[in-house]
Amino acid sequence: MTTWAEFANAEPDLAAFAWERMEGRIVYQATLRLDGGPRVHPVSPWLAAGLLCVSFRNTSPKMREVARDPRYALHTAQPWGDHAGDYGEFMARGSLEEIPPSHPAVLARPSQTTYGLVHYACSIVEAVATEYTDDEMPVYRRWKASEGSAAG
Repeated sequence: MTTWAEFANAEPDLAAFAWERMEGRIVYQATLRLDGGPRVHPVSPWLAAGLLCVSFRNTSPKMREVARDPRYALHTAQPWGDHAGDYGEFMARGSLEEIPPSHPAVLARPSQTTYGLVHYACSIVEAVATEYTDDEMPVYRRWKASEGSAAG
């Protein structure tokens, strides 16, 4: 599993761009439904203990889906009113790995809920930043984990 820390060490500028678009925001994460179709859902990622983490309600059908196929894709949302894409976008894909409530990353989760959660670390297999130039041509920066370090 390539962790966020490993990704950030390999590509610090890309990781900073990504986190600027995720910190304290809702992003969209897709997992694979039991029938193989995509399920897109909003998540609030956080960074702790070198991991990019997300949580799902402990009653969510996503838990069974992730147990069957842990692959995910994540995409940042544009800020309200940024229809031109001036802020840029970030996309990542990888695998989700459940982490226990006692894990340091979970203990550092920035907010608590009144309902039960299941927590996951997101491996980073591929990361892509999209920025738009004045002539509206997209500029892409892409990073892929090395074959030996990635799962998913």
